Amino acid sequence: MPCDYHVEEKKTEKIVWLSEHDPMTRMKGMHGICVSDGSSVVELKGRLFNRTACTRTFLWWANVAALVHDEYESFFPPDVRYVADHAVRATTSFPFSAADYYGVKYGDRAPANDLRWYKNIPVPTSYMVCDTEYNFFGGYDHKAGGGFIHVASKHVAPGKKQWTWGDDAFGRAWDRELTDENGPYIELMAGVYTDNQPDFSYLLPYETKTFSQYWWPYKKIGPVQNASRDAALRLVVGADGELDLGVAVSKPMPAARVTLAENGVVLVDETADLSPERPWQCLTAKSTGGNPAALTLTLHGVLSYRPADESLEAPPQRSVATEPAKPEAVETVEELVLIAEHLVQYRHPTRYPEAYWAEALKRDPSDFRTNLAWGRAKLEQGLFEEACGLFTTAVQRLTRWHPNPSTGEAHYYLGLARVFRGDSRGAYAAFYKAAWNYEWRAASYYNLALLDCRERRFEKALEHCESALDTNRQNNKAVVLKAVALRKLGRDAESKAAIRDLLAVDPLDHWARYEADDAATFLSKTRNDAQTVLDIVYDYADAGCCEEALTLLQLHHDNPTTENVAPNPLKRSHLTHYAAAWLQDLKEPGQGTASLAAARSLPADYCFPSRLHDQVVLQWAAKQPGGDRNAFFGLGNYYYDRKRHHDAIAAWEAARAADPTFATVCRNLGIAYWNTARDRAKAREMYEAARRQSPGDARVLSEFVQLQKKLGDAAEDRLTYLRGNLSLANERDDCVVELAELHNAVREPGTALEIILGRTFHPWEGGEGKVLEQYKSAYLQLGQRALQAGDAAEALRSFDLAGAPPATLGEAYHLLQAKADLNYWRGKALRALRRDAEAERCFAASAEEAGDFQAMAVTEHSELTYYRILALAELGRQDDAARLLQDLDLFAQNLRATKCEIDYFATSLPLLLVFEDDMQEAQNERAARLLHLARSALEEIGTAAGKNQA
Repeated sequence: MPCDYHVEEKKTEKIVWLSEHDPMTRMKGMHGICVSDGSSVVELKGRLFNRTACTRTFLWWANVAALVHDEYESFFPPDVRYVADHAVRATTSFPFSAADYYGVKYGDRAPANDLRWYKNIPVPTSYMVCDTEYNFFGGYDHKAGGGFIHVASKHVAPGKKQWTWGDDAFGRAWDRELTDENGPYIELMAGVYTDNQPDFSYLLPYETKTFSQYWWPYKKIGPVQNASRDAALRLVVGADGELDLGVAVSKPMPAARVTLAENGVVLVDETADLSPERPWQCLTAKSTGGNPAALTLTLHGVLSYRPADESLEAPPQRSVATEPAKPEAVETVEELVLIAEHLVQYRHPTRYPEAYWAEALKRDPSDFRTNLAWGRAKLEQGLFEEACGLFTTAVQRLTRWHPNPSTGEAHYYLGLARVFRGDSRGAYAAFYKAAWNYEWRAASYYNLALLDCRERRFEKALEHCESALDTNRQNNKAVVLKAVALRKLGRDAESKAAIRDLLAVDPLDHWARYEADDAATFLSKTRNDAQTVLDIVYDYADAGCCEEALTLLQLHHDNPTTENVAPNPLKRSHLTHYAAAWLQDLKEPGQGTASLAAARSLPADYCFPSRLHDQVVLQWAAKQPGGDRNAFFGLGNYYYDRKRHHDAIAAWEAARAADPTFATVCRNLGIAYWNTARDRAKAREMYEAARRQSPGDARVLSEFVQLQKKLGDAAEDRLTYLRGNLSLANERDDCVVELAELHNAVREPGTALEIILGRTFHPWEGGEGKVLEQYKSAYLQLGQRALQAGDAAEALRSFDLAGAPPATLGEAYHLLQAKADLNYWRGKALRALRRDAEAERCFAASAEEAGDFQAMAVTEHSELTYYRILALAELGRQDDAARLLQDLDLFAQNLRATKCEIDYFATSLPLLLVFEDDMQEAQNERAARLLHLARSALEEIGTAAGKNQA
């Protein structure tokens, strides 16, 4: 994504500032990369500003990729005894794992179970530190003799994580896809205000959080046991008491004194001129006491390290996370409220808070916490009337016994909802009441100042800005609004001074830059980006400064945007013209006609509103005379994102009525009719219309093919359709894979293979394993044909190739992925070649597999269990085969009887792409397939038993 930048040069340091307005929530994220003279430290200065009126959540992880190999070791603080997976859904001991972690039985892999070494982790794996008293971690390349260290305060930046694709074929395929020449790699990730993913933290309205993170390189001494911004210490005790000591520094330290003491007795006392190029090492010292905790290594005046006493009991581990109970099973309203808050805060993809709020209000209709939380959600959806009702109920409960509650949050949000309803007077009263509470004082006074400016009460606005800044001096918007009020009062010198001081702190605050009356720099710093311009336009509009907003929009329209290496399809927007029309109409009704016509005349591409203000503007535009395809299309996109699905359908239908030839709105309606209205016929109708109207759109073709499959169209018909659009299908990997799958389905594996081997694929989320599956299917079919034709050698060649995918597929077999079918068919071919010992080994390999890896998850049984049963029969192990068959049959029956739910902790949902499935129906179909295979295996066992007896 493109971002804004500013280079700041000081006498002893240089900072490159990078900033953006987040495209989803419009928060301002900014960081400065700082290097200083005489130091090897790279500092990241973070500054996160919620420039919106609503509470937001954020997640900050800084990811450093490191080239890895068999001699690369990551290191974490010495007191780390265990690590956790995402959401703490699992934990394992550290550094030596004894658990079944990510499906790998590490306890059986000892001594190759040390998670610090890349070579010991065979599958995609994350692990995060939960508890440590130290501020550092890092990685060390033993082959290169160097590494790097990350340092940050554990109180603010506790996050310490390693991610790897894994040192196996599957991971190396992803490494090839995601790097040019410097793979494989791991990510050593540092979290601020979080120690796990997805542990989001809060930013209140107009709140700023600042922090620093530090990285520095070092050499020679190996992984370290303690580190700071200035130095790192290594103290490792060998089996015979031999000591490996080292000190590295990030800046020159002449005549530095290093000592090692044991039980207070100094064993080493040396003075050395240290620098990043010249670390200190000592490999000759020896401990005599046998207790590492008696040793202390000290770089005097800088840092020390003393090993922990291993005899002390380890602190308790963090509890593994569990799925919350269903709403009706939750005991208390408080717990319902907290679970709903968790789902909102963590942006859970498959569980929704509304069910918990509904249950809470069923038990206590006036519960203020529930009404407040649900009101905030309704406000974010743009349902202002409903939000006001819920906030009012919350206020009534809070003030039932006393008029001055301990929190001003309900009053604050009531004020905000009233603003969007056009009730300025009611909003003013609510904000003032909220300001009685310290936590909501700053945000409330800022909003009061906005309302004052609307009424041209600039003295009062100035007073309220000062009150807001008394509580939150890092609210940049309050500073700019103060400058606006001063300018309106004719106090230009004070206004300019306020802006100048703010730009010295944040040179990429674009509202301040524009208010500084420096159009050229503003255009340069913002890249004249439409979305940034709209943020500032709405800032002015909130303050009633329509003229300034319109002047800014004219500046944007009159000047080119800056081209970037990263594409920015939203650099121009219909919304700037719609906003101009709306503002002109606010100034003088009927004056926005020309701007409205300009907005309506633009192509409909990339109309993705994201703000409540966008909703207000587009709803106004949609009410104006004349059909407005673009306004209704944009509203539909906005509503669908806000989970207002039926409103989205109505808006898109209005857009289609305004322009029946609009392909994208037909495509959107097709998705909505399938997912929301459950109308299969209309979904097909809309996609057929989209294909007619945009026959060159490869995405629409790809999605229509998916829809045809879900509608149950015959494979032969779908294949004919794709063949008729072959050149278009070849533009997309997913279409080509579908083409290969259809050729396999109609028993044309040679053609499928030709298609697959004639292309270089790149994996995509949701498509994991699809190319590989069709590659394998084609070769298995070819091998089976050869075997039936009596050509066992050719069959074996095909089965071997099925297990050896080329790099052009972009993916490889996962370590946990079952290969029972491959081994079974190899065994059959080898037996036909009379290579019985090899055949037995293949059958044994097939039979001894356990579980499978499907849809990016481990499963106890799959369709490949069928081949394990057949392999056992080939080995003459009829009783084992029968037992496994019973297990498969029972698994399938239990699956059929189980209510289907997506795993609460699922991080990848490859089966849920554009069109939602009936998950229960899909699970029942899978159960039926497994039951059918179990019955088929039963017949095969009988046949194999008869042959063995003969």
